[in-house]
Amino acid sequence: MLFKVALFLHIISAMFWVGGMLFLVLVVAPFLQSLPDPKERSKIYQTVGKKYRLYGWIAIITLLCTGPVMLYTFYGISPSRIFSPAVQATPFGKALAIKLTLVAIIVISSLIHDFYLGPKARTSPRLTLLAKIFGRGNLIIALLIVIFAVFLRAGGI
Repeated sequence: MLFKVALFLHIISAMFWVGGMLFLVLVVAPFLQSLPDPKERSKIYQTVGKKYRLYGWIAIITLLCTGPVMLYTFYGISPSRIFSPAVQATPFGKALAIKLTLVAIIVISSLIHDFYLGPKARTSPRLTLLAKIFGRGNLIIALLIVIFAVFLRAGGI
């Protein structure tokens, strides 16, 4: 039962987080580009971004909590064994290592984007560009994480 609850929360959180990033990049950003006033665009993007940030971090924390629960309850892999040679020698372990590396990268990148670049982007065109690059980069990394999650479910790479 614990596995099923963790899996449900993991999937819902991933859907929300990745779906939210897709929505921001594919819907909100193009709409804002149609607005003539750059200050209005920035204000709206900051408001939407700040609201999404709260829920996005709830999703990230949920993912970081449910992932290890699923690894242990379904696969029998405790956190201390994740990077053991026995696990890493398997196709599953290789996919897991790549996924977890991408997770570490995206968490760090999201922290930089959400709490440094994003808030400061309003005052600097250079930081606006960097925030955009980080945001789109995070989306690509998130999609790669989803791909490796599929690989894990299919037994590895």
